[in-house]
Amino acid sequence: MTPGQTTDSIEMDHATLGPSVAIYDDRRGAQRHLLMAVVMAAGGVLGLLVGGNDLRTSEAATGVVLVVAGLALLLYGVTETRATAKRLGTPVRLVVGENGFEDASVDGPIAWDEVETIGFEKVGRGQPGAVRVQLRAPGEFADQHALSRQARLMLRINNGGLYLARGARMPAAEVLDLMSDRLAGYLRSRKPPAAPAERIRRRTSRH
Repeated sequence: MTPGQTTDSIEMDHATLGPSVAIYDDRRGAQRHLLMAVVMAAGGVLGLLVGGNDLRTSEAATGVVLVVAGLALLLYGVTETRATAKRLGTPVRLVVGENGFEDASVDGPIAWDEVETIGFEKVGRGQPGAVRVQLRAPGEFADQHALSRQARLMLRINNGGLYLARGARMPAAEVLDLMSDRLAGYLRSRKPPAAPAERIRRRTSRH
């Protein structure tokens, strides 16, 4: 690897997932996102202060708008700040193995048996912005992995899908190829062996 060049993944042996590929997090992107989240939270606080002051004056209508907007910004900023701070706690963004995958947003490994399909979210000119994993049973998944209320809400909004590889150093298209190959390999390994072909007895006519 040349000076200044960075690797986006490394092979590893996961205790549950087996031979796996650990995909690194984009630290610079995470830091920028953290700064943006903090700024939004600060903007929310400012909106609450200004809106609260307007509520005490004759500008009550404007005050209500500012308070609502400020509260929304504050909640979003605080939520994103906490999530990004947790993300910065580990250099790995996603682990893809033979038996499933592991993402920082969900507690515990996710088995391939829990997955219905894998695709990608299109952004811009049809380029993949994130890998979309459609779950077989979203309700059971939420209970099994003890998802938070916010995570359960997002799962419903996304119609039972998880969006992965956002903020990963490896491009989403490459992550999709990797996950698709691992899922296909897992399905092949679970496929029962074909039954032996029955011998065909040929009948010969006697003249």
